[in-house]
Amino acid sequence: MDKHITENDLQANDGQDGRPAYVAYQGKVYDVSGSKLWAEGVHQRRHRAGKDLTADFAAAPHDESVLGRVPVVGKLTGAKPKERHPLLDFYLDLHPHPIAIHFPIALTLVSAAFLVLYILTDIGGLRNSAYYVFVASVITSPVAILTGASSWWFNYGHKLTRIFKGKAGLAITLFIVGIVTLILWTMNRDALVNREAIGWLYFSLVIIMSGLAVSLGKLGGQLIFPSRKKGRGNER
Repeated sequence: MDKHITENDLQANDGQDGRPAYVAYQGKVYDVSGSKLWAEGVHQRRHRAGKDLTADFAAAPHDESVLGRVPVVGKLTGAKPKERHPLLDFYLDLHPHPIAIHFPIALTLVSAAFLVLYILTDIGGLRNSAYYVFVASVITSPVAILTGASSWWFNYGHKLTRIFKGKAGLAITLFIVGIVTLILWTMNRDALVNREAIGWLYFSLVIIMSGLAVSLGKLGGQLIFPSRKKGRGNER
């Protein structure tokens, strides 16, 4: 642990072409060369050896205890671990975004399902259920967006990668379309009963939103479960 390793030394040990694979965390440098999870210096097609992964661990599905399985080879010279307020760490450890995002996504899909069933059965209770579930979906959307923004800023180093651009675009689109749909639906509650054009419009919007919600969930899943397709891991 007394050995001092510079940033250049760390970057040079990237696990490529037979070189050792080093990673840094909280000022310590670990040798992950012997780990099968770091074959050729790459972990889960997302993380590469030769880098400081302190920020990445906040978003990882495991904690830093996994580093106890590999040897410590030294200290990272000039490393300045960032200390956050304990309340912020407590908030981030709750993983609020994965919790919050399930509500608008699931509720949008449930609302769409109720509407489809209403069209098929003409049972009024299904139409009313669809409306109130959709209201809940729109109400919970800002919470999901705000928690997602904080997670992106603190856990992912606010890097605007392809996935985050996609998530931001879909989230904002969903919220705006949700507000418009809710206004139309609230002002014309019986439009679908009478099979009026405005009723079919907000019905179509809810169906479209369901597709967008599934796409948003898929992008979120790619952050935790990287694509197995060759080369996709580098697009994040």
